[in-house]
Amino acid sequence: MDVRQVMGAVLTFSMFVMLGNMIKRDHFDGDVLLDVPVTSTVNIEEDYNKMPRHSLSQLPIGVSKNDGQHLRLCWNNSSMSKGREESKGFVTFSLTNGPEYHISQVANAVLIAKHLGATLVLPEIIGSKGEKRTFGEIYDAEKFITSMSSIVQVERRKRPTTITEKLVGIKVPYNANRNYIARNIKPLFKKTQKVRVITYFPSATMKEGKVDKDMNPYSCWATFEALRLKPELQEVLDSITKRLRNHDANQQFVAIDYKGEMLRTTTCRSDANKGMKNCYNPVEIAQFLQRIGSPRDTTIYVTHSKIDRSLSPLKDTYSKIFTKEDIMEESEKAKFSKLEKEIIDFHLCSVSDVFVPAKSGLFYSNVIGIRIAASRTDVLVPAQITSTLAQDHISSYISKRSHPAYACFCKSKQQINTKGKCKYEVPRMRRTLDGLFWPYLIQECSLGGDICKLVTDSRNFDWLLNPMSSTQ
Repeated sequence: MDVRQVMGAVLTFSMFVMLGNMIKRDHFDGDVLLDVPVTSTVNIEEDYNKMPRHSLSQLPIGVSKNDGQHLRLCWNNSSMSKGREESKGFVTFSLTNGPEYHISQVANAVLIAKHLGATLVLPEIIGSKGEKRTFGEIYDAEKFITSMSSIVQVERRKRPTTITEKLVGIKVPYNANRNYIARNIKPLFKKTQKVRVITYFPSATMKEGKVDKDMNPYSCWATFEALRLKPELQEVLDSITKRLRNHDANQQFVAIDYKGEMLRTTTCRSDANKGMKNCYNPVEIAQFLQRIGSPRDTTIYVTHSKIDRSLSPLKDTYSKIFTKEDIMEESEKAKFSKLEKEIIDFHLCSVSDVFVPAKSGLFYSNVIGIRIAASRTDVLVPAQITSTLAQDHISSYISKRSHPAYACFCKSKQQINTKGKCKYEVPRMRRTLDGLFWPYLIQECSLGGDICKLVTDSRNFDWLLNPMSSTQ
């Protein structure tokens, strides 16, 4: 074999390695607001290579043993009860935009109130046209207050403050870290005893030193345990979901988050060399579904406002295309506001058997967080790659376990220690609230028991139960 043959073999091998890496990376490029680097000690490449390969028609959607089963949070009310202390003032905030924003706004307000030792006032909901609604009109207020009782004191909104009591509003990045809160919010809070939190979502370049990459215990609890829709609204959503499933022989459906009005104001950036884009149009989505083997009779829900010409590429290929206008009853259309309709989109994308996001962003990220909590991990991201295997398009939030929500749940190999207790190692939970790193964190439970406590390797863990008690 001469030198040219050797070089040719090396180049060919390198090309296949590059192609493999391209297929395995996330297919969204750009503004994924909550994208975080992998901090787990899990061997990602090894785990990925062990994944079974399927076309969409072969994916075990809707029949997975764990699908829809909620994971256990690493904390419960008892494990965080020591954090409750006498209130030093009040934190207020409002819920704005859609449900994907509400989740983050609530989590951030809870985090800040906890660190300040303040009472959290239930928010009002402000619509796109300035209309106001109470928290209890959409969410289960009693459930929220009860669930948060051992973490922060929560009060219902009182009468509007007078001019002399006008609250000071302060913009705070989502998932602000302890040092940021101590430097930028606590001094003002000490003077006024009242602050109004306005959550914003910083770009990746603005996050350094301001936010934590993983979700903290209080945000986890608020997001996945305390915040629930009011029962009456949840019943309507369950009914709508059932109607949609009834269109499929197997009671399954695919949800596509495509909102034409949103993409019309967005420039889809792409990198042809990496096979990445940050958003996809109906033509590309239809081609993607065909490429991975989606049957023509697949039931598909699209978050677009209604069936129109923009959905023709999908409609021409798949006959069972539905929007909220197609599955809502006339009474629901008349009664529901824009917010309730946005909640329908968010809910159906969260409970679908397969979720296909057409654009990166907060909706995509928070839907995945809810799906992770319920073990619904079939999230397929369209990409400009030739693979016909659905598994090659699994979101890297899932395949690499890089979503912040993974820090909230204990689901690792069970080990029995000499004391007859079970230990769960949680590799991602390595960062403390003050930015320090610990070797590992474990969840320790009595066998068969429900009450868990968090411990580390014989180190004091009081910072979790009362984070503001340690020295600055």
